Amino acid sequence: MLPGNTSAAIAEVPARVSAPQRSWWSGLHTLLFTAGAQSAIQLLAVATGLAVVRLLSVRQYAYYTIANAALGTLTVLTDCGVTQSVLALGGRVWQKSTALGAVVAGGMRLRRRFTLLAVIVAMPAVLLQLRQQGATLGEALLVTVSILPMLLSSITGHLLEVVPRLHQRLAALQRIQLWGAALRFLSAVALVPLFSFAWLASLSAGLAQTWATWRVRRLAGSLADLDASPDPRASREMARLVARAAPGAIYYALAGQITVWLIALFGNTTAVAQVGALGRLAMLYNVVTAAFTVMVVPRFARAHFVHGSSALGVYWRVQLALLALLGTITALVAAFPGAVLMLLGRDYLGLTHQVVLSAVAGALGTLGGCAYALAAARGVITSPWLAVPLALSIQAGLIMTLPMSSVSGVLWLGVLSNLAFWLTYALNFSFASWRRG
Repeated sequence: MLPGNTSAAIAEVPARVSAPQRSWWSGLHTLLFTAGAQSAIQLLAVATGLAVVRLLSVRQYAYYTIANAALGTLTVLTDCGVTQSVLALGGRVWQKSTALGAVVAGGMRLRRRFTLLAVIVAMPAVLLQLRQQGATLGEALLVTVSILPMLLSSITGHLLEVVPRLHQRLAALQRIQLWGAALRFLSAVALVPLFSFAWLASLSAGLAQTWATWRVRRLAGSLADLDASPDPRASREMARLVARAAPGAIYYALAGQITVWLIALFGNTTAVAQVGALGRLAMLYNVVTAAFTVMVVPRFARAHFVHGSSALGVYWRVQLALLALLGTITALVAAFPGAVLMLLGRDYLGLTHQVVLSAVAGALGTLGGCAYALAAARGVITSPWLAVPLALSIQAGLIMTLPMSSVSGVLWLGVLSNLAFWLTYALNFSFASWRRG
């Protein structure tokens, strides 16, 4: 059976099944496929990351870690809410090909401007960090430039993906994403063993993403007029929405990679590689996030609650269930740290204490992200003017207290910061629900 063939799934249900039951079966089939495909994409990303850890030397992986952190930061900085704005504005005109294409074109124009500014500011900083960690000028230039294909294809791909999402062409979109993830894995295991350079690992991922973006463009082009000119009215509204989201986005772009930036600034090359390698293990939590986002958040968003207290009760039951699941994963890491570290290779086998800290930080980060997603699904958004100053105060205090030149120090920063974010999101939703009553 083809993954996206919902009619085939319905046909397999016995004829005596009623129409509502058929609809339920179809919905369940689609939901399970979507969650399974998303989990498979995340698992391939984890496998690719672990392969790169094992195939690169410690020094080269330190360079790769700095480049990858810069890529993550730039991806968020160049968005600043543009993708969400395109989704919101495109949702009003999704059935009109030209109008939807005009909204996407406006988002592309705005995001390219952000990209130009971010690249001009960030690239010299990345180059200096690589030089500080011992890279030659040639190595630093190659590693810095190698992230550009991934960055440029990602910023285009994220906006183009809005079109099939609005048209609910999720199966076709996920097939492209799955093939793109597989191509990144295959290119890593094929090229990096032959030429063990950080810049090649980054470049191979970028080329695979370029292929995926090309496929997404073809899919989006069949649903919207991608040659349409930007709509001035939609562009003005988009700029207004982005201006509101930009302060928080800028903070989260920098805070998302704060452990790497701090260890690169205060630590040595080995410490940078160790933090990056442990971060790859923490990506396993992305599988939980992917399944949660697909299966739980939409149901919570459309559920009908008579009172705010009812929604609050469900919210905390979900939080406790997640806490139990993530706590079990963390406990397994704590019980068998050596077995977990074997995934990274012999260069990282001594990080038994640090891998537990990384697991705790990853679990709390996942819990915080899910707490925010659940709250946002009910229209409760924590104001960045509350969350950002609070987070900055906590992090400033921790940076002055903890040893930022050690792996354990920056991991403790991640643990305590993620705990603070989770409590902020959860308590803000609790207060909002209590007020609603």
